[in-house]
Amino acid sequence: MRLRQLPCPRPDPAALILALLAALAAGKAAGEPPAAPVIGRAEFVDRRDPPARRVLGAAPRQTFDLGLLVFNTPWVAAGTPNAGRRDGLGPLFVSASCDACHNNGARGRAPARADGLSNSFVMQLEGAAPIYGAVLNPAAVPDHNAEGQIEVSWTALQGQYADGTRWTLRQPQYALRKLIYGPPPPDAVLRPRIAPPLFGAGLLESVPRKALRDIRRHQAASMRGELPAGSFGWQAEARDIEDQTTRAFAREIGVTSRLRLADDCSPTQVACRNAPNGGTPEVSDEFLDAVVTFQRELAVPARSTLPPGEEAAGSRLFADTGCAACHVSRLPAGTASGPGMIDPYTDLLLHDLGPLLADRTQSGRSVASRWRTAPLWGLAHALKNEAVALLHDGRAASLEEAILWHGGQAEAARRAFLAMPAEQRQLLLQWMGSL
Repeated sequence: MRLRQLPCPRPDPAALILALLAALAAGKAAGEPPAAPVIGRAEFVDRRDPPARRVLGAAPRQTFDLGLLVFNTPWVAAGTPNAGRRDGLGPLFVSASCDACHNNGARGRAPARADGLSNSFVMQLEGAAPIYGAVLNPAAVPDHNAEGQIEVSWTALQGQYADGTRWTLRQPQYALRKLIYGPPPPDAVLRPRIAPPLFGAGLLESVPRKALRDIRRHQAASMRGELPAGSFGWQAEARDIEDQTTRAFAREIGVTSRLRLADDCSPTQVACRNAPNGGTPEVSDEFLDAVVTFQRELAVPARSTLPPGEEAAGSRLFADTGCAACHVSRLPAGTASGPGMIDPYTDLLLHDLGPLLADRTQSGRSVASRWRTAPLWGLAHALKNEAVALLHDGRAASLEEAILWHGGQAEAARRAFLAMPAEQRQLLLQWMGSL
């Protein structure tokens, strides 16, 4: 029997906007979350078996499970014996599976070495065509050559809090080495990226655009975000989950799908373009629909519990610093049973976070960059058992470092954090770590 993804009902925008405005009004005075219950959270008992955000019927559950299986299964080169329906890798690629970067839907892993890059790292390229494609592919199947390698070096940035406590950040500088087609143009933009978490992706996809416009209208002019064309990716370039998924399949694994019938081979890469493939498309509709369904139905890890006093105080500090202006605690979302509220801590808008976080050209020139406000839900899960790699390229190894990197439209919030006494800083970080 052919497995198909179930359509997600279109939410009623008017009802969702009324719910959003009520939520904003409830939390306006003290920045505290409104009383409305939230949906989409679940306990992650086993990280290898992430739960769905709601109870699924037999057929949708089967599709969800198939999606997780495809998500975790490595693809192999075309012509590999006994490959079944998972052949067509590359011939140029970054990783061989979705799981290699996302780990069952989680955020990208931290580097294995303090001076290295994460295996969840991707170097996107802009303006490098026709020499290279959308990403630099550091791996290749047999009989093909990888495009090149990425190296990182670090510069220490130091400062201190108002109470005299010193801090140190490591600023990365990226370089492309062993490039088989020569260097890209000097003005080609290097876009270092680490895999973002996929938790609650389906709920974020269902947030109506009018809700984002209303949030934007209420933001102060100095912090007002831009409404992006899409909803997914660090800069919200992808329209929806299917668009983002097929981009990753084509650019980072090198397998084609119904929306993208070409991989990342550029016009000048003749050997890559003439390599055997695993079919047209290489990712069957059944597999693609299953992977999309897995992401749409994936739950968000449950929050950690704090004592009531610490919960209230941490939430208040989060609002007082100005963080809550962009990391909005509640958004309306559409569900199978009607409108609901989610707690992603994002406005899903694009913001300028300053030159230190901006992308740079091959020659080192800073490029004005806008970043989608990263959802903070799932931080408790991320911090529980592993080292973290935060921000768009994984440079921040802690919540404290991530805050200190903020500039641009978030500079006022950063300065408020710098002015806090140590006890308040730790309380805020503990509260954020419970999300």
